[in-house]
Order: sequence, then C-alpha cells, then structure tokens
Amino acid sequence: MTEKPDKQRSDSRVELLTRCRLEIQGKKYDCLVDNISTTGASVEVPAKELNHIQVGDMGKLDVLLLSPVSYHCRVVRISSEQIGVHFVDQ
Repeated sequence: MTEKPDKQRSDSRVELLTRCRLEIQGKKYDCLVDNISTTGASVEVPAKELNHIQVGDMGKLDVLLLSPVSYHCRVVRISSEQIGVHFVDQ
C-alpha cells in the first residue's frame, strides 16, 4: 500500500487492491477497491453493471481491510469501469 497525495483532497489516498461488496438500491455487486481514504474510495465495477448505478445513488460499501469494514456511501463519479464513492454518516 502506498499513499497517494492529491492537491484537491483533504486527506491522502491509500492505493490497495482488495475485494468489496457494493450494495445500491438493494442490488449487490462484487467489486474491487483500488484506493481508499478516510472520506471515500475508488471502486472497480464490471462494466455491464454500470448501467444500474447513477451518480447520487446511496448505498453501502463492505470492504475487506485488516477486518471487514462497512461504510454508508454516495456515488460521486462514474467512469468506464470505476466509480468514486464518498462516505457519508448514517
């Protein structure tokens, strides 16, 4: 894992590749987290599943770090096979 500072972010991203499960509108997607910070994450999603996900959707991200961790999140970015989520308080 390496930290990736970003001038527009208030915290550092940690690059890693770990399994996760994203749940949005009752549908669950098996995905990979490729970087994470205290405020959000970048998630690799199979391209065929992106048709069901929209910016603004609320959901839950279960990530396998040292132990499983769950975050409530909002989709803030969608690209070809990746989405960006922002963690929100529930």
